[in-house]
Amino acid sequence: MTEPEVSVVIPCYDRLALLERTLRACFSQAAAGIAWEIVVADNHPDRLAAPMLAGLNSPVPLRHVPAGERNIALARNRGVAAAKGSLIAFVDDDEAPEPGWLTAHVACLRRTGADASFGPKYPVFEGGRAPDWDPDGKFYTTDFDLPPDTEIRPLQWWPPQARGLGTGNSMLRRYTCLAGDTPFDEVFGRSGGEDSMLLLGLAKEGRRFMWCPDAKVIEFNEASRLSPAYMAARVRRSGRHSTAVRLAISDNKLLTRLGIGVVGLGQLGVYGALWMATRKARYGMSVAKGLGKLGFAEFDFVPERRPA
Repeated sequence: MTEPEVSVVIPCYDRLALLERTLRACFSQAAAGIAWEIVVADNHPDRLAAPMLAGLNSPVPLRHVPAGERNIALARNRGVAAAKGSLIAFVDDDEAPEPGWLTAHVACLRRTGADASFGPKYPVFEGGRAPDWDPDGKFYTTDFDLPPDTEIRPLQWWPPQARGLGTGNSMLRRYTCLAGDTPFDEVFGRSGGEDSMLLLGLAKEGRRFMWCPDAKVIEFNEASRLSPAYMAARVRRSGRHSTAVRLAISDNKLLTRLGIGVVGLGQLGVYGALWMATRKARYGMSVAKGLGKLGFAEFDFVPERRPA
């Protein structure tokens, strides 16, 4: 049997309906000439995904991997360890890849020789429309709006080219990006940020990242995610783990801490005043980001309803 070139790793917890949506979108990929597989890393202690996977008719090898208890970094690590491909694609269990997603990532890496490629995430919403406070879905969208094969430089401070870069829609070369037994830092497993830690460390080592706009996924957002309070909590947490990651890879931690603190205080002052004057959500989210940089955030999962 031909060994797969690509392993699609899907970490999951308990969102079985969304996981099935993700898997069926993966099944629809037209990937002629590419040998690939799917690995589902089940991060729930009761292994909830196993019966559902057993009932699916997959066109490619589909494997269920127990991945400990709730820790997203552990799930990613277990998925990578079980994967057989030299290219590892990550997609989250609330994301549905568009047709052509897999081939777009593979073509980008073959064409450019880069170590990793990243694609955009576009939202759909429970109830059919974006929340009133964010009618364009800006805070739920990740699109760097760059030409194909543009190199992404996540360590670049200005202009900020790669905010929101993560592994949720990505393909990485195993041997240059995912070395060792635990490439994802499991300390970040309850907060998120394990992918930022990995990617910024790889960038510091000189790995090359490319933007692949044709590799699209559609992320489903449940009703519990649509409040400004939920998004503000996520933004605060993002600011906090971004600070932790920047400090971890910094060669001058004191200077980095001072710089981040100045930026955080500036965001509080400038955007706080704008928010007070206008009550516009975008300014409130910038305030939340500043609070996160200053440490005012829970370093844990942001609670949300999990569909059965």
